[in-house]
Amino acid sequence: MRVMIFGLIACLSACVTPRAHELSAIEVVYHPERMYYTIENGGHARMVPGAGERVFEFEASRGDFQRVAALLAPLEAEGLTCASPSPHSAPGHIIFRRGEAERRVVMHTACTSDGARPLARNADEAYRLMEEMARARYVAPTIPEPEIITVEHRYWGNLRSSWSVSRTGEGSYTAGDQVTRFAVSTESFAEIRAIFQPYESRWFECSRVIADGPYGDIIWSSGEGREDQRTRFDAGCVTGDAADLFARLDQAEALVNRLRAAPE
Repeated sequence: MRVMIFGLIACLSACVTPRAHELSAIEVVYHPERMYYTIENGGHARMVPGAGERVFEFEASRGDFQRVAALLAPLEAEGLTCASPSPHSAPGHIIFRRGEAERRVVMHTACTSDGARPLARNADEAYRLMEEMARARYVAPTIPEPEIITVEHRYWGNLRSSWSVSRTGEGSYTAGDQVTRFAVSTESFAEIRAIFQPYESRWFECSRVIADGPYGDIIWSSGEGREDQRTRFDAGCVTGDAADLFARLDQAEALVNRLRAAPE
């Protein structure tokens, strides 16, 4: 009887104690602090898709982790190797964690003469899977009451024009070196805020964009020098995702033009 009891205890201990070799987390770094993702085995996940891009924080199940881990498992032995690395980009790395222990392997994402690398497809597929989960599960933080709303229009990285309205009654329009000031009533600010309000505390991105067209941002600020949310719009959006946003932008800018034209 005692033997059976001790055997049962040993079995239960083995069942509830995590296996020493089981992965607890994976971190894939393309560029430190600028482009990377991490995922825990049934826990927190974080994705930074690029410098200046939105940071995605979300919860991942053990099943989610296992799908990513299965794709990256073939890279754990030797990493993503490259006989002729590109001199123009530094290699990244992958960290496989098992509790306190970790294994770090190099990851060359740009190769000049290796041809097709099957394991590179694994890394790419793992990235796409993480990005898909991140965008589907991201919940935008609630922003404070906006005191300033700004719209910027850009082309090829250059600011072409911008306008800004504040709850305290000041408005400005900038095009090149010319700056026009105008008054903004409490009612007008509230109307402009109401036009864009459906996009407050909401992540938005067009599904497919034709590059090299004009684009810009709507910026909500709770005070001078602060930026609580920035929503990108792009004239090259060809999927219809941005139709409502463009209509609201036209409506707001028509109101701003009337305020600019009003006698002082």
